[in-house]
Amino acid sequence: MMLKLKQVALAGALGILAMPVLAKDVALVIGNRDYQDQPAIRGFYFTQDGVQALKRAGFRVFAGEDLDSSEQITLASKFYAAIDQADRVVVLLGGHFVSNDRDGWLLASDARNPNAFTVGQMGVSVGAILDAAGQKPGGAIVMVGQSDSTKAGSGLKAGMGDLEIPQGVTLVKGPMGGLLQLLSGDLLKPGNSVANTLEQAPRGVTVEGFVAKRIPFIPAEGTIPDQPQDAEYLYLEAVREIGTVSALESYLNRYPNGRYAGDVRREISDLRAQPELQAKADEANLKLTREQRRQIQRNLSILGFNPHGIDGLFGRGSRAAIGAWQKSRGIDGYGYLTGNQISALQAAADVRSRELEEEARKRQEEQDRLDASYWRRTGRDGTEDGLRAYLKRYPDGLYSDIAHQRLERYDDERRAEAAAAERDYWDDVRAEGTVGAYKRYLRDYPRGVFAADAKEKLAELQGDTQNAELIRRAKAEEARVAGNGIVRLLVEQKLQELGLKPGRIDGRFDDKTRRAVRKFQRTRKIPVTGYVTQKTIVRLLAAR
Repeated sequence: MMLKLKQVALAGALGILAMPVLAKDVALVIGNRDYQDQPAIRGFYFTQDGVQALKRAGFRVFAGEDLDSSEQITLASKFYAAIDQADRVVVLLGGHFVSNDRDGWLLASDARNPNAFTVGQMGVSVGAILDAAGQKPGGAIVMVGQSDSTKAGSGLKAGMGDLEIPQGVTLVKGPMGGLLQLLSGDLLKPGNSVANTLEQAPRGVTVEGFVAKRIPFIPAEGTIPDQPQDAEYLYLEAVREIGTVSALESYLNRYPNGRYAGDVRREISDLRAQPELQAKADEANLKLTREQRRQIQRNLSILGFNPHGIDGLFGRGSRAAIGAWQKSRGIDGYGYLTGNQISALQAAADVRSRELEEEARKRQEEQDRLDASYWRRTGRDGTEDGLRAYLKRYPDGLYSDIAHQRLERYDDERRAEAAAAERDYWDDVRAEGTVGAYKRYLRDYPRGVFAADAKEKLAELQGDTQNAELIRRAKAEEARVAGNGIVRLLVEQKLQELGLKPGRIDGRFDDKTRRAVRKFQRTRKIPVTGYVTQKTIVRLLAAR
C-alpha cells in the first residue's frame, strides 16, 4: 500500500495526472533503486527537475519510481499506446539491467532471482523499447543508467548487453546524474541538435546509434522561409540525414500522400541507381548487430586488414579495411558488405585461422625441442649457475617452475648462512623491488650471498625498462579490450584449453596468467608483453 501511495503522490507532485492527452511528444521515465533481491542503488534517479524539463519541452510524461513488475509493464504499455500520434519520444531508464544474447531487461523492484526463463515476467524488455522508439527515426532518444552491482541469474549476464539499435534511434548511456544533466540542460532546448549537445556531454556519458548533426531534436520557434518546421518536414529531414533507402521508405509509409512524397520517390530511385549508395543501403538493411560487427572486425584483423578497433562500430578504419579486403577479391563494394560477402569473409578467416594455428603449433614444437635440449645441458644437473642460465634464456620455459623451485632452495641456504644484518637488508631490497634498490645492495654487498639474485633481478628490471613504452601501451590496450571480468574469464579459459596453464580461472590475471599470455604471444609472433592486446585477443579467440 505504501508503494501505491508513493506512486500517486509522485505523479501528483509532478503534474503527470493532469497532462493533456493531445501532447505530440511522449516520454517514458522509470527509475528503480530500492530492490527486494538486488543491491540498493545509491543516489537519486529522476527528480522533479528531469521530468519537468520534459514537460516544459511539451512532452506527455509517463513516469514512475521503484515499480514492481505489474506497474512497470502497465506504464510502458501506456507509453507505447501514445507513441503513434507523437512526433518525438524520449525514454529514460535507470536501475538493475540483465541480458542474454538476444535481449536486455530493466528489472522491476520486486524481481527475485530472474533466470533465462523467468526474466520476461520480472522486467521490461529494452529491446522492445528500442523497437518502439524505432517508429520515430530521427526523433527518438533512449537514455540508460545502469548499476554496476547487478546480480544476474542462470543464463543471464549483468547489464543491458549490446542490443541492436534501430535505424534513427539515439542511445545514450551513462551515470544517472549525467543523463539528468543533459535532460535539464541543452538537449531539449529548441533548435539544438543531438550532436551539438553531446559534444559537451557530462563525464561518463556515451552515445551510440543515430546522432543528428543538422536537424534539431526540438524544432526552433518560428519558421524558415519556404521550409515550414512542421512534423512532416522535420520527419523528412531526419530520414534524409540517415540517408538510406529504408529510412526514406519509412517517410512514404508514414506520409504516402505527403507534400514531399514525389521528391522522396525520386531520391530513392537515385540511391538505387548509384552503386555506392546502394551498397550502403544494402548493408543497412542487414541490420547487423554490434556483436556481428565485432566478428567482422576480428575476421578482417585475422586476414591482415586492420580495422583499427574491435568495437562493433564501423568507422573510417573499418570501412577502409572492408574496402581493401573487397579489392583483394576483385569486388567493388565501396567498403559496405553484403550477406554473401560476410559469409565469404568468415570462411576466409576460418581458413587463415587454421593456417596460423598450424604455423604456431610447429613453432611451439620447435621451441619446446630447443627448450628441452637446453634444459638437459644446463638445468637438469641442478647447479645454481645452470638453473640461472636456463631461466635467462627461457624465463617462461617448460622447466621454469622447476628451476625457480630449485633456486629458492639455494636462496634459503644462503639466508641461513648470511648474517642477520644482510638478511634484513636483502628482505628490504626485495620488498622495494626497484633498479635502485638492487644497485644499492650490490654496492653495499658486492660479494654478498644474494649478489647473484640481485644481478638477475637487476637485468630483468632493466630489460623491462628498455621495453617500458611497449609494455605501457600494451597495458593500456588490455584495459580497453579485456577490462571486464567476463572477457578475462574467456581469456583464461582459452589459455587453459590450449594447455598454457594460466592458473586459476577466476578473471584475475596473476603471474601464471601473464606467463601463459607471453607463451601464447611468443608462438604467434605477437610482441611479447604478457598483456592481452587487441591482436592477442583476436588470435586467442581464433585459436583451436
